Amino acid sequence: MNKAKLLYAIDGFDQVDAVEIAETLELTYSAAAMALLRAVRQDLATRYRDSVSGLYVYELTPKGEARLDYLLEAEIDDE
Repeated sequence: MNKAKLLYAIDGFDQVDAVEIAETLELTYSAAAMALLRAVRQDLATRYRDSVSGLYVYELTPKGEARLDYLLEAEIDDE
């Protein structure tokens, strides 16, 4: 899984949890959770606990949105 796929998957939801990312990207829960944690540490995503489910949910930060735009443009330029 590359960073563009992860950021694109996060961007596809208003709020997303690790289970949804794992299912979307066909990863194990552990792999999805670690990828999301790396994105948070790189300030590409933010996470907080959902008040209803108690799970961590993730959203892209402005930096994450800019990085996704950059990566998608780079993919288009490579074609």
